[in-house]
Amino acid sequence: MIYRIEPQLFQHYPGYVRGLVIARRVINIEPPIDEVARMLTGAQKAVRERADLDPVSAHPNVAAWREAYRAFGAKPTDFPSAIESLVKRVRRGDDIPYINTLAALGNSASLRYLVPIGGHAIDLLQSDDEIVLGYATGQEEFPPLNGGPIEHPVPGEIIFYVTSPSRAVPHVMTRRWTWRQGDFTKLQRTTTAVIINIDGLPPVTRADVDTINADVATLVGLYCGGANVEVKVLSEDQPMVEI
Repeated sequence: MIYRIEPQLFQHYPGYVRGLVIARRVINIEPPIDEVARMLTGAQKAVRERADLDPVSAHPNVAAWREAYRAFGAKPTDFPSAIESLVKRVRRGDDIPYINTLAALGNSASLRYLVPIGGHAIDLLQSDDEIVLGYATGQEEFPPLNGGPIEHPVPGEIIFYVTSPSRAVPHVMTRRWTWRQGDFTKLQRTTTAVIINIDGLPPVTRADVDTINADVATLVGLYCGGANVEVKVLSEDQPMVEI
């Protein structure tokens, strides 16, 4: 299966890299694992105590995403990036629920490193699917998380989607880059194969993404039933990989 990023995205956002943690033979249980639950709780406590997150929008990692969203026409106050939404939720005192192991690991790492991290169940994709991060035409279909009418992205919006000769239209997995994930690749108890995206916009560097990749891969291997895990990075120099 091919996974690629459209070249113009790197032209518009110099220095952007996306780390990939690909895991197969995953066991993704819903009841909390004590160590993972403590990790998620500890990450939330640390974020609430950080002095450099007042306001959240001024932190360089968050501000970079606000500027990126403005560049493709998404107002960040209306459509905040995943990391801004997560941190603000924690800072106002809400607890991030433990949905399943993979979700808990992703959320705790996202809070620790202050970068967007999102997982998708790739065992639900078709063999001829191609995974793409790129720009919407407006014809693509987005099934919202947990149901609702099919949506269509705004032309020019950055979307994460799958396409193939056997699909009538591309299916969107995430709208507005990291803003909102769709339903059909959500992580569930039955998920056995997953790709976890780790997004780095400057000031986050390639070295930072490599570090986060390695950390998340180790945790998935440790807590998801000895899953077979590999890591890759997509960048301007290597915009396409096979997974």
